[in-house]
Amino acid sequence: MIPDLIGDLGGWGWWIAGVMLLALELAIPGNVLVWFGVAAILTGVLALMFEWSWQVELVLFIVLSAVLLIAGRRYFGRDVSPGEQPFLNARAMRLVGGTYVLAQPIVDGHGTIRIDDSNWRITGPDLPSGTKVRVSGVNGTVLSVEESR
Repeated sequence: MIPDLIGDLGGWGWWIAGVMLLALELAIPGNVLVWFGVAAILTGVLALMFEWSWQVELVLFIVLSAVLLIAGRRYFGRDVSPGEQPFLNARAMRLVGGTYVLAQPIVDGHGTIRIDDSNWRITGPDLPSGTKVRVSGVNGTVLSVEESR
């Protein structure tokens, strides 16, 4: 029954499959199914223009899918280079190299510092309050500081 329906649809079956794949792309993002959907629609267009067997149409669909997937990933893929704010989601890393004034002293190698609207735990040499320090590194959420010269 279903093979007869697919055979009766001919090239329109590829159109239906292509539209379904494009609709699935909306539900399952990732920029993958769109290329299979476009390949199915193109296969449907060619199947309506030429009288080919289903085996030739299937090979055509596979080849078009591979070509479109590779080309699509190449030209529409994400740019992996760092943007304007490479540490956007790593706030502590953005603080490295910055110079701040201690409001409270560092005692026994540990203390806190207020930067903008946040308090940060810091480690470094014992220093009195009012000393300028430079953030030299990050260990999780703890900043490493050294006296700024």
